[in-house]
Amino acid sequence: MNLAKKTPLHEFHTRRQAKLVPFAGWEMPLSYQNGILAEHKFVRLQAGLFDVSHMGRLRIEGAGAVDFTNRIIANNAAKLDPDQLLYSCVCNPAGGVLDDVTVYRQAEGFLMVVNAVNLERIREWLKEQAPPDVILREETEEVGQIALQGPAAASILEKLAGEKIAEGLGYYRHTAWKWRGVDVLVSRNGYTGEDGFEIYLPSAETRGLWDALLESGQPAGLRPIGLGARDTLRMEMAYCLYGHELDLDISPLEAGLAWTVKMSKGDFIGREALQRQKEEGIPRKLIGLTLSSRNLPRSGDALYAGDRLIGKVTSGGISPSLGIPIALGLVEPSSAAVGEKIEVEGRRGRLEARIVERPFYKNGTARVPKAPLRSKNPAKGSETV
Repeated sequence: MNLAKKTPLHEFHTRRQAKLVPFAGWEMPLSYQNGILAEHKFVRLQAGLFDVSHMGRLRIEGAGAVDFTNRIIANNAAKLDPDQLLYSCVCNPAGGVLDDVTVYRQAEGFLMVVNAVNLERIREWLKEQAPPDVILREETEEVGQIALQGPAAASILEKLAGEKIAEGLGYYRHTAWKWRGVDVLVSRNGYTGEDGFEIYLPSAETRGLWDALLESGQPAGLRPIGLGARDTLRMEMAYCLYGHELDLDISPLEAGLAWTVKMSKGDFIGREALQRQKEEGIPRKLIGLTLSSRNLPRSGDALYAGDRLIGKVTSGGISPSLGIPIALGLVEPSSAAVGEKIEVEGRRGRLEARIVERPFYKNGTARVPKAPLRSKNPAKGSETV
């Protein structure tokens, strides 16, 4: 008996003969019939539609919601406008990462979107830490989540909406949309490096909007995309993946996410440990690698500078856009300079590699929109938190 959880789009995935795989307790599409490589290129060149309903959605409301959220995450939730969102880490007291999350500020509080693999952990962590004036509510089962990503994403969404829903919606901003009488939350962000949107609506309506988007986007080349291409797209952008570049033993400072750690905002869980790490020296640093051979680096492969072990690969594979092997790794800071030659030791022995600037893929359209924002505080301009 298959006991895996199924998203509101599961029937679509089976009907389209997707390759289904278990993922964090869910049965999810790895790819469809075109395969991961083709799906990756659809997103880079046109647009792709992802089912990400398996991710966890938690509400934080009540009189103490702002202070509590600010204490739970390392970024500054109090700075958010009501139509803004941010990316952050939830840390433990030792500075390790319990999860990396997206936090939406709304009039009634916050929506925290968490990784499916960490949902139970974060849900229980919030319960343990919440004061009496905070109300926590999970809506993972009640709400579906779709990601529309690619250069054509804005035109596809607006063709369906019949309005300029994307015009003026800045990066890491969200807005409300009424689709066939259903309340929909639309934000401009994603995990691919391309322009795009995360879309939230009641689970019962998710399949209808998914089908409508595919129909509307068919002339622009919109296709359903599986989790396999989601991973290759994020790796080309050097975005962290929990369990690889982030975990309980890796701090956000080591993972290259110092920009999400706001020491100046005051106390938060993990602050003392992270402050100490900054003062004493960050023990490891995230790097990007390219390899000169066709052999693929794998997560866990050892990294060497000469005969000295300096770290390990955290993610590796072929870049469909660049056509070369790429990898992310954690190494000692003294061996992390861009341009340095190091070696990857894997199943085929030692392979030559070079440390390069991140991201690997630099032509993404994610930050292309330049239209004026809908911020209620014009003084903040287009700055993202």
